[in-house]
Amino acid sequence: MIADAPSVVARYFPDYPALYAKKGWTIFSSIDRVYDASRARDRLGFVCKTSFADVLAGLEAEEGLA
Repeated sequence: MIADAPSVVARYFPDYPALYAKKGWTIFSSIDRVYDASRARDRLGFVCKTSFADVLAGLEAEEGLA
């Protein structure tokens, strides 16, 4: 289990804290599991269309419109 999720997520997505703060959002404090969709991709051809980076880009785009 990752007990300090905000700092781990910020390591990979450094803009997330400011984007979340503008919305008044908070991030979870810990991560107890991460799902790997590679088996679904390999067997079924499933590919996620939206990533966390995409969500952050959407929040950033909203800020540009305001």
